Amino acid sequence: MGNSCSCVDCCFGLRKYGQCWWPCIQSCSYGHKRSFYNYDGTEIVNPMVAYLQPVNRIVRKTAIPGMVLDMGESEVGMDAVEQIAAVVRHAYRTKLHARAVGTGSSWSKLTSVRDILIDMKNLDRILDVRSSSSDHSVYHVTVQGGMKVHDCVRILDKAHGLAFPAMGNYAGQTVAGIVSTSTHGSLVGTQTMSNFTSGFHLVISGGIQVKVRKPETGETDEEFSSVEERVNNATYGADPLEIVSSDVFRAVAVGLGSMGIIYTVTFDCRKMFNIKERRTEVKIDWPPNTENFRLPEDVRAMYSQQGKFFSLLINPFARNRCCSSRKYVKAVYLAGDEVDYNGCCQCDYCLDCQCGCCCSGCRGKSACQVVQTDCSAMCIQNCAHCCCTQCMPGITDCGLDNFSRFLPYIHKWYNVLTFTNGNIHIKTAEYCLPVCQLESALTDVIKLSQFYSGTHNVYTLLPMYVRFAKADDLYLSPANRHCPDGSICEEFCYIEVPFLPGAFAIDEYHRTLENLLFDKYRARPHWAKNNFLNCYRVSELYPQLNEWAKVFVLFNKGRVFDNQFTNYCGFDQFHYQQPSGTSDYIRGCPPGDAVTSQPTAAYPDIHPFGVGE
Repeated sequence: MGNSCSCVDCCFGLRKYGQCWWPCIQSCSYGHKRSFYNYDGTEIVNPMVAYLQPVNRIVRKTAIPGMVLDMGESEVGMDAVEQIAAVVRHAYRTKLHARAVGTGSSWSKLTSVRDILIDMKNLDRILDVRSSSSDHSVYHVTVQGGMKVHDCVRILDKAHGLAFPAMGNYAGQTVAGIVSTSTHGSLVGTQTMSNFTSGFHLVISGGIQVKVRKPETGETDEEFSSVEERVNNATYGADPLEIVSSDVFRAVAVGLGSMGIIYTVTFDCRKMFNIKERRTEVKIDWPPNTENFRLPEDVRAMYSQQGKFFSLLINPFARNRCCSSRKYVKAVYLAGDEVDYNGCCQCDYCLDCQCGCCCSGCRGKSACQVVQTDCSAMCIQNCAHCCCTQCMPGITDCGLDNFSRFLPYIHKWYNVLTFTNGNIHIKTAEYCLPVCQLESALTDVIKLSQFYSGTHNVYTLLPMYVRFAKADDLYLSPANRHCPDGSICEEFCYIEVPFLPGAFAIDEYHRTLENLLFDKYRARPHWAKNNFLNCYRVSELYPQLNEWAKVFVLFNKGRVFDNQFTNYCGFDQFHYQQPSGTSDYIRGCPPGDAVTSQPTAAYPDIHPFGVGE
């Protein structure tokens, strides 16, 4: 079909009847106009002015209507970062909006833009690798922002013998995407992946290039007032402005795509390592309504150990214990430790296919790339519709059973930690809160799941997923140690509730869950996953929002990087609500914004539909 197809709406209508149609139609477009769909097709971006794809070669012309190049740009040509800079300058001059996009692995409308969309997927190279310590324990690796995590970790391994300290279970995003949204892993005592970085090369408003990095030992930490003066005096076409500032770095590291276009990210990497992971099934008592969910002591001990790779998968549907009136929920924990030896089977076939049929130590069929397809998901959904209610816990068990294995899995770190490279388009929401609130929050999440299944016959069909992260000082990180209530927390947990693609009432379920966790725990939703944040909630959840806003306003002069996401989160207010003579900003939604958020009672005292509306 390609870009010549003009029946997108007709084709796209097929998706609601079968998710497996989606890979066949995502390249559709409207004649000469190019549209962008996020990775599961639930969001579409229609840039009216231009859909641009910078390339790693010299370019002497532009495809943007009305854009005029300087003499040197048309004669000498522009490399990749200069192509981006020229487009951003044009947007600034003509009062247009521009945003960058990678694989579209988000449901937050982070990349929705009405004017210019910059697709970074062709900028997928590792540009520089150098040791940054005398003992060669840490390496600085500079990667172009459009490189996929899946490709990056494998090239780092094969070409350089290097690794990230940790990573998430999904590897289909771009490196700029994971740091911009504070993606996290499962290594206890380790911060989010935004903290694995030491520098950024960005193109900010006006086409100005800046290189931001945090100060190293002995370096002067530049004051923000000095940074502001230098940025205001910077000129287009000059060498990148070097900024060594903790304040600026803390804002840019979780910039949500609103600080500018990230051309490169510099990661702090380490030597390659293996992980030995044990995958053990446990049955956890499910209490009556008056009690909280209580994790077993051996599980609690494991996620208290610094340096252990640990995560927990839970089937929320309770069943009766044999010969007992007590109930339990089934769970599997994945506990891994770093080792310096290989597993029993390291052949290329098992590495590439990750097949559990012939490799006794692998993650099983759920990790097989052939199984991880939307067609497989659609088959499971259809089977679930035909099954009785009593069968639903058993269907959810299918995922758990494939992870629960008799033998440990010993392999390279990224093969152990990765569940999927983006083959299956699961829709998920995730919430960050202090570890001390984990068991209470799990009680509420499981009760909500059981309420929806019993009252509305709505099932997630996928197990809940719990992981842990150490607190950081990045202003908009969900794991920022400054909690909304003014307290300080050093250890956080994440509770993820995923749905198979095409499931019924996903948004309604996630909205109710978010309202519940916000009202009771002030839990912070993951920026890139399904969430319903508005300006009031963002203001309340992030006490250091004003510090982030100072850099946002400086780098986003002319509001070039504003879009639907920034407006809904209330970031637009910072452009015009700065009191005279102060660096503080007035909080609240922009004038005329109709978004409201009323306090709500905690579930289950009221019906969950419509909570917080």
